[in-house]
This record gives sequence, structure tokens and C-alpha cells, in this order.
Amino acid sequence: MSSEIEIDGEGPSRQVLAEVPGRALRFLSAAGKNRQIRALLRERGYTDEDHREGWDLLHRASGFGTGEPDEVEDAEVGKAIAELDAWDEPHFRFIRAALLRRHPAQERFVFDNLTAQAGPAAVVSVKTLLDRLDALEKSTKRKATRKEDHAALETLAKRGITKEERTRLRQLVDIASGGGAAAEEGEEGEQNGGAEPERAVIDSQEHLEALRALHAWYREWSETARAFIKRRDFLVRLGLAHRKMKVKVKPSPAAPPAPDVL
Repeated sequence: MSSEIEIDGEGPSRQVLAEVPGRALRFLSAAGKNRQIRALLRERGYTDEDHREGWDLLHRASGFGTGEPDEVEDAEVGKAIAELDAWDEPHFRFIRAALLRRHPAQERFVFDNLTAQAGPAAVVSVKTLLDRLDALEKSTKRKATRKEDHAALETLAKRGITKEERTRLRQLVDIASGGGAAAEEGEEGEQNGGAEPERAVIDSQEHLEALRALHAWYREWSETARAFIKRRDFLVRLGLAHRKMKVKVKPSPAAPPAPDVL
């Protein structure tokens, strides 16, 4: 892994770029799972293609650690996210253990800066794993290690990570990423308690360009949302506002009783 690269003075700062995957993840999750938010964005030109583009850019820029917003609304999307969330932690450990002793070079490639995540962030982590397993199978950049790569995939297939299982997981990722008809949710179910996203380490020119592309997408649609979405709870879900804290008013001390009048 190369050391962090320098960023020129033009464009967003290192801190802004490092935080954009977590912010984009929250925005995409809310836009994909809440019908009313999606409808408001559609009025301003936010199409299914724009939504998929955001997920694609996030996948390119991720694998470096993200947090997760704590909300699940849409039945189909929520079910897919929940299944991926439940799958990634034990199976990442299982797959890593299977590769580590027998195929250490492939283990390093597959799990480079990749860990299991929670909530919607699991969609990113599982997609990254699947992309890397696909690279072991057929990437033109790995011709020199094709025999060893295929041996690693055979080991995983014997342990249940077959092509059919990878296809099933890919379908779940597509459902979770694409968004769908979202169920209504009352404000009582909304919490703003998701973990803060870890800041990405910008360690290559390719990664830098991916973050810049994601930042450009996020800036366009977050500014659109800020301009035309007026409901504060929707902005909170999109990660564009903070929930107002209720201030407890201390009761005034009781006035002393009036003296008796003689």
C-alpha cells in the first residue's frame, strides 16, 4: 500500500473527500428507501440512473471503511440490507480463514482494506468482496496468477462460496443498491444515532479520482435536496441536517407563600 498522496489546492480538501463516502451512503440509503424523499428528488430530475450512478461511484470509492445510518424502511430493500448485514461478518471471517493458510496472496488481495460493516454499509462491503472474487476468476490484470486465483476460488467453492452463491449475493446487492417502492415511516422511527463514518485514507491517484467523482455527484444532489426539500425530518434522514435537541425547561422555584395579613 502506498503512502497517502498529496492533494493540490484545487477542488475539495482532503478532509471533505475522506468524509464523502459516509455522507453519500446516508443520502443514497434515504433516497432509496423513502418514497416521499424519492418523489421530491424526482421532481428535480433525480432518475433511477442517477441513483444507480451514485451507488456505482460509492462502490468505486469505498472499501476503506464507512459508517451506517440507523434506519431501515422499505420492505424489499430493508430485507436485502438485513440479509447482507447478517451475512458479511461471519462469512468474511470464514472466507479469510479459508484463504489465509492455503492462498495467502489471494487473501491479501481480497481483504486489502476490507472489513465487514453494519447496516447499509454492508452493501458496499459485500459488493467489494464479490468484485474481488470476480477479479480472481477473470480479471485481465491477474493473468500471471490465474492458476493460483482459480485454486483459491475452488477452495471457497468447497466451503459453500460457489458461483451460485455469489450470484445470489450479487442479486441482493442489486436490490439493496437500486432502491424500490418505499414504505411510509413516521417520524417516531427516525433516529440520528448512526456511527460517524471513518475517514478514508487517500492512498492512490485512482482512489483520489474516485472520491472526486463521488464528491461531484454528492454535491449536485445534496445541494438540490437542500434547495427544494423543506421538511427537516427528510433532511435529517438524508444527512443534511441535525435533529433538534429538545431542551428541558427546569420548573421555576415555587414562590414563597404570602405572609398572613393581620
